[in-house]
Amino acid sequence: MSLAGPRLDRPSAIGDEGRARAASLWLATLVIVALVGVAGVVLDQPSLVTTLALVVGMAVAGFGLLERDGTGFVQLFVGHALLVTFGSATILLLVVAPFVTREGLAVSGFALALLGIGAAWADVGSDGVKRSVEGTALAYAAMLLAAIVLIAVVAVGVLGRWALELLVGETAPLLSIGGFLLVLGGTAGTVLLGLRWLPILQLTRRDRRDAMERRLAALRRTLLVVALGTPVVLVVLIGLGLGGTLAATPLSGPLVGPALAALSSWYVLGPAVAVAVGSLLAGLGAVLLRGLTRRFSADATRRSAAITVGVAIALLAPIAILPLIFRPVAAALVALTIGVGPIVFVVVVGGGVVAVWLGLLPDRAGGPAIAAAGLVIAAIGLGRGHPALVFACIAGAAIVWDVSTFGLGVTAELGHVPETRRLELFHGVLAIGVGVVAGLVAIGLETLRSGAFAGVGSTGAAAVVVFGAIVLLLPVRG
Repeated sequence: MSLAGPRLDRPSAIGDEGRARAASLWLATLVIVALVGVAGVVLDQPSLVTTLALVVGMAVAGFGLLERDGTGFVQLFVGHALLVTFGSATILLLVVAPFVTREGLAVSGFALALLGIGAAWADVGSDGVKRSVEGTALAYAAMLLAAIVLIAVVAVGVLGRWALELLVGETAPLLSIGGFLLVLGGTAGTVLLGLRWLPILQLTRRDRRDAMERRLAALRRTLLVVALGTPVVLVVLIGLGLGGTLAATPLSGPLVGPALAALSSWYVLGPAVAVAVGSLLAGLGAVLLRGLTRRFSADATRRSAAITVGVAIALLAPIAILPLIFRPVAAALVALTIGVGPIVFVVVVGGGVVAVWLGLLPDRAGGPAIAAAGLVIAAIGLGRGHPALVFACIAGAAIVWDVSTFGLGVTAELGHVPETRRLELFHGVLAIGVGVVAGLVAIGLETLRSGAFAGVGSTGAAAVVVFGAIVLLLPVRG
């Protein structure tokens, strides 16, 4: 079965590289999806499988995009964006759900199982997970820094607008002339900074660079004189005002009054402020682009994509939360995912990297191991209220692990070129059959225990049931 778009994994023809064979993974996926769907119906959550599949699937796509080598900036940007948003939501669900609802542990287990089988499909290894952790941490740091800068810019803008509103229309000589000089000096200083940061000379044609350099030098000298001269004139003006000299000067003539009002009007101050803000933003943008594109290595591209994602989220998060202001629960979930989710993601997924390094989690078979562990956790979360589903999840965990690792073994021995579907289907059907028989026997023993032997000690009877299920599942690994 072909999928639209490029594959997230890059399987080799033969050898240990590449994911498990498709038929084995399809069988494992069908087992997990069937268990999640049945559990959703039993728990009165019929949309459980579609909701979890959407969120977890987007997170797996982010992992897969970062796993690939030689990926372009756009793909890396999308990968980091998916991890910071859907990846954070997935990990938050795994951590928080057990404390929210009674069946939360089961929901976390099913989400973990879907995440594991998705990682197996995308052939996510330890390298991709490390890149995901590093990229998410960098994106979160960039998001915090961009948020601080954005708050500072908004605060300066609000204060500046308030000050301009006080100056506009002012006819008092000291305030009118002083405000104009203050705006003029600030504009000259910001334009001077913008000229220093913008690559104007580098973008000029080579045969015109000498003339452009002379013009820029003259403009810089003029702006420097204005930027340094306006504070001096402003100090002199304040001194004259405090000394009473300015008040004694006749400034109420038919020309002086309108001139003072014009100096403090929006038609004069507005364009000057616009030029100052535009020059500052253009200069900062040039500095940011220069920093992001200074190096052309793959690691530099990954860092640039992560930083860009963090800045974009800082700019777009208020826009996303604002429409939800009258839906406090949804707004709180979005804010929690963006504000706390990346930290939880780095801690939990970083713990998985450490587990691989310590040998607690297999590297190449990490996806199947996570999927099987998720089904076991789901069985624990379902508890005694749904014994049939508990045994089904235990059997499903064994089937998923067996079928997936068999597919990995086929890949290691034969690669992805030979036709091995019949071999995989034979093994998979046999494993599923043994698992179904074991589950039915375990359910029958549980029914017998709760009926005819209800007076017998529950702990010993449950131990016998579990032992019998394990014995019946041994042929799966045989």
